[in-house]
Amino acid sequence: MKQRFQRTCYLIDVEGVLVRDKRYQPIEGSVAWFNGLARRGIRACLVSNNTTHRPEEQVAVLAAAGFDVRPEQLVSALNLGLDLLARWGKRRVLWLGHPRLAAYWQERGFTLVAGGACDVVVLGVNPELAVADLERALPALLDHGAELVALHRNLFWLDEQGERRLGPGVWSAALEGLTRTGQAVCMGKPSERIYRAALERIDATAAEALFIADDPVADLVTAKRLGMVTAFVLSGKYADHGILARLDQEDWPDIIAERPAALDEEESG
Repeated sequence: MKQRFQRTCYLIDVEGVLVRDKRYQPIEGSVAWFNGLARRGIRACLVSNNTTHRPEEQVAVLAAAGFDVRPEQLVSALNLGLDLLARWGKRRVLWLGHPRLAAYWQERGFTLVAGGACDVVVLGVNPELAVADLERALPALLDHGAELVALHRNLFWLDEQGERRLGPGVWSAALEGLTRTGQAVCMGKPSERIYRAALERIDATAAEALFIADDPVADLVTAKRLGMVTAFVLSGKYADHGILARLDQEDWPDIIAERPAALDEEESG
């Protein structure tokens, strides 16, 4: 990493950066790299679109894999969405995300409905989502004016076998034309909400931060436009930089590395 790219705060995506897909197997060198950040005086915050695990479960799985991570270091699209919806007074929810998180919504004071009138239709990762599930949202959106919320807008994600699966970005694109505003509210990446929440969590400015992710389209464009330095690692969704052809050149990441640990090699090189 060139001198002009050095930063004192790292915002770090989780899947594809620290671990591989939903198996949460550490990427080569990532445990030692992450655990060494604090010794180097670098403040680190994990910025995760994960909507398959409770945030405390995600931290526990990372800790079991060897990462020295604390709950306060994680900013989760799931919790960001829960907190904002509670503040907005939207408590009746049609949850179209992963069924294993239904109890988590209820524990946080939300009422889950199967269809019909509700305050909000919420999308997250759901490997079993079917067209019939999306159709359950029609009365809420068309007849009752419910809000449509996508916890994030990733178009695909990698499952436990490393296979690509359609993500909530696809489902929100299918439904948002049915809403009053014509668009879904996004809580996680690429919405600025989660980036600003992460900066606030570690008391940092965008100019102090390096954002590291495996998805330059969904994660790094917003970070760069906010004034962060961006690093694209090839250890997750994309094995090469061909995806950059989809971006305008001014949105290209500042750094490309094989994996997070290689960022240190670039800095010393």
